[in-house]
Amino acid sequence: MGAVFRPKDFARGRRKIIDNAIKDFAPDTKDNIIKVLDSWKGKESEEKLSEILGEDKAQELLKNIKSKQKK
Repeated sequence: MGAVFRPKDFARGRRKIIDNAIKDFAPDTKDNIIKVLDSWKGKESEEKLSEILGEDKAQELLKNIKSKQKK
């Protein structure tokens, strides 16, 4: 019999990817990043991440999350 996944199982996997991607940030920064990612609004959220982390780190974070989701 095959494995059965509930929709919240997928969210849990995504949360693990995000937690691994932001593990080196300060606790306050992690909380702010998680809030932005949970309420994702496209370009507006990308700009908010750039404000929090700076342009380079924000792009690196998004690239890291996207690459791990594909695996």
